Amino acid sequence: LPPEDLPGTTPALPLISVFPYHSPASRVLLNFKFRNRVKHAPSIGYAMADAFLAYARHTEPDGGAWLFCCVPMTQEQVSVRGYNQSELLARYAARWAGADFLHDALQKNRATEVQHNLPAAEREKNVHGAFAAAKAEKLLGRRVALCDDICTTGATLRAAVAALVAAGAAEVVCLTFLRTERDANKEERK
Repeated sequence: LPPEDLPGTTPALPLISVFPYHSPASRVLLNFKFRNRVKHAPSIGYAMADAFLAYARHTEPDGGAWLFCCVPMTQEQVSVRGYNQSELLARYAARWAGADFLHDALQKNRATEVQHNLPAAEREKNVHGAFAAAKAEKLLGRRVALCDDICTTGATLRAAVAALVAAGAAEVVCLTFLRTERDANKEERK
């Protein structure tokens, strides 16, 4: 699958998503994320790896080494939920893709408001500068697959990609299970 452009992004970031948000697959992810159904993580990760490998074969038939990482959460957020959903998905996706996984490639510098509670126009500001590379020496010159569960406006992914690029990553591709089909930057949440 060729990469898709994140809505409202300049310049565009490569995004691979398995399903649109408004599909039956959203129920599986939302149960995993909000109802502690971690048993779904291996299957979701497999689907993400499959989409990523199709992308990698399409863009680079010779393969190449990729490093998988995830969008981090603060320790408080992990304590409340019990796990970082993006980390679990990235861990399984990397395993299925036969790639390295670096769970602490990024760290979250500060607490932010929950993105899905904010209007699209405020999401970029909410996460601006919230992430930093924790393992810059392991990112230098690497091709990185940044995993998250859902892409709506792309604000979180852009902020995390900025930190990876600042640390010297040679290439970053975003990989999510779900993606909204509309341009969330142009529509305010009700």
